[in-house]
Amino acid sequence: MTLSFNERQVLELIFLGQSPSRIEMAQTIGLTGASLTRIVSRLLAEGLIEDKAERTGQQGQPRRVISIVRGQHFSAGVTFSRRQVQVALLDLAGDIAGTRSVPISDAAPQHIVAATQSGLGALLKHKKLERSDLVGFGVSVPGNFGRDTNDFRAHELFPQIDNPSFADDLTAMFEAPVFFENDGACAALGEHMFGAGRGVSHLFLIHVGHGFGGGGILDGRLFRGANGNACLPGPIFPIGGPRPSGQDLLDTLADNGFPGLELTDAELEGDAVRPYLLKWIERAGEQLGRAALVISGLFDPARILVGGRLPGWVNEDLAARASQFAQAAPGPSRGLRTVDLTAAKLGPSAGAVGAASLPLFAKYFSGATNDAFSNYRNGRRAAKEAQLVEDAL
Repeated sequence: MTLSFNERQVLELIFLGQSPSRIEMAQTIGLTGASLTRIVSRLLAEGLIEDKAERTGQQGQPRRVISIVRGQHFSAGVTFSRRQVQVALLDLAGDIAGTRSVPISDAAPQHIVAATQSGLGALLKHKKLERSDLVGFGVSVPGNFGRDTNDFRAHELFPQIDNPSFADDLTAMFEAPVFFENDGACAALGEHMFGAGRGVSHLFLIHVGHGFGGGGILDGRLFRGANGNACLPGPIFPIGGPRPSGQDLLDTLADNGFPGLELTDAELEGDAVRPYLLKWIERAGEQLGRAALVISGLFDPARILVGGRLPGWVNEDLAARASQFAQAAPGPSRGLRTVDLTAAKLGPSAGAVGAASLPLFAKYFSGATNDAFSNYRNGRRAAKEAQLVEDAL
């Protein structure tokens, strides 16, 4: 089933709950009543939405409410660190059917693939689903995409997955489409669809993972750039100096007697670590405030979120310190103010949930249709297109 642009717009309004009545939807999108009725009828027939009477206890005809069908149209996603793989399963209504973390000894491709199979298999079994029932599968990857067809550049902590066979092995697991995105972009999309940025058309997420990354939603679509690497604020604080990244935090803790920690370790929230963690938050929060000045000037977002692999309370403290600094500083330009920072809602699950959001966004949301003229194609250029670009250079 392929939805038209107008059908995607109607479905998106229903998803967001912004225009539940047919009259409101027609007015919002600019459709005639007859066109809206045809679209709603098709979405009903496809089992994407349902039309129920809302009982209010008052006399007269009950109000009809249109909503997304729950427990249908599932998607799955995966993210990973050096010690664990996390898989998420969710439906189009935004209900997280489950998450599963599987420990790994290291981030070797075969370990990631095996853990993905194990975690996803357990989630599907619990919901009595098969892989063929999935709309698609998303993969959140710590790294960037090169200019060539299969050129993926992993974060320096994950050199094992630079090999293109890593993507091929995951893709071979599914008949449904498989999507690969940078971890910051995945987190931004997940928050836009299901988290603190739900329905916000202009959103920037600062992603504090092992690196210092980000992702942007501009005009309701995931902003990818020419090769899929847009919205990376890392150069604001170059590698080699103090910066608001997860690896910088781990290095700081190691220097203070806590070596060998990972961002997903429970010890990160222990009492012994906390004084050093709070001191790092003070410094990193100020740096995030400086980054917010730049982001506000470049992207003019309605909301800036702080998320990533750190515990939820750490993101909240970082966002509060960053906002405090940013609001005390002059704005990015005359008459402009810096946007306050807000902690992401999905927390450490944002990577897997964001990855699982990719197929749903691509199949059902209007913003996915805006990429028709971009060089970027799901983390990879078509081989012919890549060659044409190289020839032009």
